[in-house]
Amino acid sequence: MNLSLEICRFNPEVDREPYFQEFRVEIAGHQTVLDALLEAWRQDPGLSFRRSCRSAICGSCAVAINGTPRLACQTLIRDIAGDNGRITIQPLPHFRQLKDLVVDLEPLFDSLKAVVPWLITRPEHDGHMDPAVSQRMESLSSCILCGICDAAICNPGGTKPAAYVKGLRLAQDTRDVLNEARLRLMQVPPEILKLFIKKMPDVCPKKVKVPEI
Repeated sequence: MNLSLEICRFNPEVDREPYFQEFRVEIAGHQTVLDALLEAWRQDPGLSFRRSCRSAICGSCAVAINGTPRLACQTLIRDIAGDNGRITIQPLPHFRQLKDLVVDLEPLFDSLKAVVPWLITRPEHDGHMDPAVSQRMESLSSCILCGICDAAICNPGGTKPAAYVKGLRLAQDTRDVLNEARLRLMQVPPEILKLFIKKMPDVCPKKVKVPEI
């Protein structure tokens, strides 16, 4: 398949504004958008984007594909290329563009730090966990911190979706000393929480579900 990639380019050292550059690549339908990006990079090694595991585990390759935040390594060409064989690739929305498809992820990590994203073990806990508790946390534990939910569901004044998922998982962990106190650390208005619950399974590449609490 002869594919046209419209990639958003921006080099702050030389460009005043972002612009789109077309790359023509030959790619098979069963391959991924990340494969196509790598073909474009071979044409122009100055093209900047993040990638690592290629297994939808690290979350590094999150970009906006045809306007929707997705993992490039998980998105098949046959599922995204229209009849005209054209794909638009941009940096994640709601993040500052550093260079080309690379964005500043500090807001994601700052929001994460605010919910104390590590287990603080109860001294009296024996280390065993009830299977029902483990099952309740399973979906939340699937989060890979790719930032796609933060890009797709904007909460400008409070806890971001990814940080909320992390905090909620820890709040339900019976080994954790903070437990429900974590919920008070997370400032999420009821209307925004409803948005998290409604949209998360659709936008998250791991289909994380936010339970009602």
